[in-house]
Amino acid sequence: MNWIVNRQTSLPGKALLLSLIIATLFKVSAFGQPQRPLAPWPPPPGPLRLIIDTDAGSEIDDQYALSLALGEPQRLHLEGIIAANFGETGGVQGVEKSYEEIQRVLAKAGMTDKVPVKRGADPLIYRDETVHSEGVDFIIKEAKSATPESPIWLVLLGPATDAAAALLKDPSIADRLVVFWHGRTQWPLRCWNYNAYNDILAARLLFELQCRLILFDTGTHLQIDPEEDERRFGSLGPLGAYLQEIRHRRPGFMSPKKGIFDMGDIAALVDPSAAPWEKVDAPAVTQDLRYDFTKNYGSMIRIYYIEPVPTFQLLGQALKEIQDSMAQQK
Repeated sequence: MNWIVNRQTSLPGKALLLSLIIATLFKVSAFGQPQRPLAPWPPPPGPLRLIIDTDAGSEIDDQYALSLALGEPQRLHLEGIIAANFGETGGVQGVEKSYEEIQRVLAKAGMTDKVPVKRGADPLIYRDETVHSEGVDFIIKEAKSATPESPIWLVLLGPATDAAAALLKDPSIADRLVVFWHGRTQWPLRCWNYNAYNDILAARLLFELQCRLILFDTGTHLQIDPEEDERRFGSLGPLGAYLQEIRHRRPGFMSPKKGIFDMGDIAALVDPSAAPWEKVDAPAVTQDLRYDFTKNYGSMIRIYYIEPVPTFQLLGQALKEIQDSMAQQK
């Protein structure tokens, strides 16, 4: 790489050029860090092996996402569900609250004991800690049964805790695991989002570690008026009715502007054509959750939009599939 600085260049110009040189060197070397393998996107046709890691105890959008996943058995082979923490809000019982909510969704879908449910880890404290969690160990076990050509898709609907902990515990799984994280950040300025600040260290590590990373960076606009929600989905079996019930848990959930954020992650996997995307450099994330593009940890996929109409259509089809399946079991 040849850089020429003209003697007539002004001091501000030289400073700018020097900063560009430094930034380029950082981007090339990333302080000597190996570059990450690129996540396969769009995903291949056919069944995808899936683990969903969800902080279902904190919100209502996770339940919609789980409903969509449970109703797409031809596309999504659900290997298991991990109950995630939700930071300070959830407290020491956060993982257990998520676990209990996952079990309620499975019961409403007639799938109790049909999908493994594991408890995830509490937020990370140290970069070098080894986490002991049945959810983390489950991720490692399933990833080891996969291959780079047919990986496990780990969909994180909450904090990045369990993915980061699994990769720290066993880095060898990196090329057999696709980490699909619901970031919904303020790209390209800040990695700020509920999921990120519930485990800041895990969010930072996700961009640094050698994992095949897909950042689902959208979903705020997935909104549906409660009356339309009830009309379209309320009669579609016990699970459809349950989705209406949970909207009444808090006044804010009944707002027509309430985002059903996490459902977009699942919809993107079922119908990738509904999810515009780009390949970008994975920057560092600072302690205050700002993106630092002077460092480059390799390429990642960033999904920046999800089409609302097909997403809600997929939910209706999934709930109908679950309702029909429950009827056949009687």
